Amino acid sequence: MRRSLAEIRVRRGAHAERARAERAELERLVESQRSWLDAADGGIATLRYLWRHKHLVLIAALSFAIVRPRRTVRWASQALSLYRLLRALRRLLLA
Repeated sequence: MRRSLAEIRVRRGAHAERARAERAELERLVESQRSWLDAADGGIATLRYLWRHKHLVLIAALSFAIVRPRRTVRWASQALSLYRLLRALRRLLLA
């Protein structure tokens, strides 16, 4: 069956209106999560900065190790344990 041009225009208008309503709903949803998204963006930007300036991380770690050597050893031990656990989990999940 062929539809008339008028029917097609009516359907097109209805689809366009529904699309506008869905875009508005999506915008409201994003705005309700804006603070969380902004915090995530800030965290990602910080990680990228630290990745580009690895020497700053090294200087901070060495400074902390000099000031608090026992705590540094304890944290390093815990970090190594966590790293090993994550590696084992990764092997299990990818196997």
